[in-house]
Amino acid sequence: MALVALVLAAGCTALPVTDGQASGPESTVESFSYPSGWSQDGIADLSVALRTHDETLRNTSRRSRMVTADGDANRTVVRTFDAGNDTVSIRWSDTEFGRTLRHYLSAEGVFAYDPATEELTRNPRENWTPAEVAFHDGVRRPLTALELDATETVTVEGRTAVRYNVTGIEDPGDVPADDASGHVVVTEAGYIAAYDVTRGNDDFSLRTAYEVTEFGNATVTRPAWLPEE
Repeated sequence: MALVALVLAAGCTALPVTDGQASGPESTVESFSYPSGWSQDGIADLSVALRTHDETLRNTSRRSRMVTADGDANRTVVRTFDAGNDTVSIRWSDTEFGRTLRHYLSAEGVFAYDPATEELTRNPRENWTPAEVAFHDGVRRPLTALELDATETVTVEGRTAVRYNVTGIEDPGDVPADDASGHVVVTEAGYIAAYDVTRGNDDFSLRTAYEVTEFGNATVTRPAWLPEE
């Protein structure tokens, strides 16, 4: 459990640019094959949509990044899962704490490395599996109660996807945020390719950006900072 607490504590300095990975295919929002949990009107059932996302990604190599920006503080977690070699690399950094850490998970165990101090620690794997570690916690919250409008179909890494504009919050009185903006991109394959969502009210504003890249072909090599045994 120590790895989870460590990874969730931080993040990089820049939000991912999710707009640049798409170009328009032949399909339209009317003909798009919406995966379970999604529709042209937005999120039909968030629990189903996230389950579809998880099931599509499970046991599939990919790189994913989540960035949260709260005021001047940025947190980034980048996870790369190599299903062929059953390995995971994790990088997190946090501008508020001014720290960056690297993690590597393989059959040898779980390793954490601090580039600033060159300190290397090893943790037992416990019941962790690489496929589980590859998932980001917190994907759900930015999508909760969003109002969405499907505006166009796009291509993401050769896959047809639909892009939604975020138009607001459903029933603002039920959640802390009363307004939202941004976009969400969902592939016909069933996974959320990217979102960039800002939620807030008169007292706060929180931006969260998430993206999945290298779907099906990401690789993780043994890091140079990990000594040979």
